[in-house]
Amino acid sequence: MGISRIEQIEKNHFGYYVRLNREGIQFAKFFSDKKYGGKRKSLEAAKEYYTNLVEKVPLKRQYGRSNIRNTSGYVGVSRTRSTRRGHVYEYWQAWWGSGENRKSVKFSINKYGAGQAKQLAIKARRAWEKEAEAQRKYSSISQEQ
Repeated sequence: MGISRIEQIEKNHFGYYVRLNREGIQFAKFFSDKKYGGKRKSLEAAKEYYTNLVEKVPLKRQYGRSNIRNTSGYVGVSRTRSTRRGHVYEYWQAWWGSGENRKSVKFSINKYGAGQAKQLAIKARRAWEKEAEAQRKYSSISQEQ
């Protein structure tokens, strides 16, 4: 949660600080213990403010948006280059899972072309996401019974 406790004894400054970042814009507000009538009440006010702020300024979905860490615009899909035995190979790769369960599939740019290789990687990643969602639903249904 974006709520931090502030206790600056030398400045007699006590309360909770709410911070929320959305698309490069920072929202911040301080809730003083003195102004709100104590530590518990200032925390309650901070939580209420934070909840209302999250509802008013929701986080936009990241799918299809690229940034410095994700140039494809899709989580789990990247363009990769590797060198083996003096040859350079370029491909689009989709990966999922973690640890021992980590899996990936590669689509050669030389074989499919850059556009089709990227689309195949995105399709593979989406198929895995649907499969994972179905497993989560099945797991929650079986736990309820």
